[in-house]
Amino acid sequence: MKKALLLLALTCLPLFASAQTTEKQYYIYNIVTFSGSLKNEGFKVDLDDGKKILKLRDKNGNKMTFNTPAAALMYLVSEGWELCFNGATNSSYDNNNRTSTYWIIRKPCSKEEFDKAVDEGIRK
Repeated sequence: MKKALLLLALTCLPLFASAQTTEKQYYIYNIVTFSGSLKNEGFKVDLDDGKKILKLRDKNGNKMTFNTPAAALMYLVSEGWELCFNGATNSSYDNNNRTSTYWIIRKPCSKEEFDKAVDEGIRK
């Protein structure tokens, strides 16, 4: 009888262990777009944080320019962001087709920071 109870307890133990829930992770999102070119002035990065679209700036407030999009991505990753999605949009204006590339990046945050970002992004 004791062996049967022990066997039953051992088979049910994983079920109880997996029933524990983990706290939901929240993220702040930004949409990254580029302007400029490889040949001339380098790439300038625009960040859409849900409130405004601004040029990416360093800690001293200077606009940042990158040699390539990969350099911009490595910088953003070094600042704690992770690439979540990348895509492209096509537009036509005066018979000129343009393709714009964008990235969606995210950074972990608290529920309070997330709620504040959502509230600040809603036009009232």
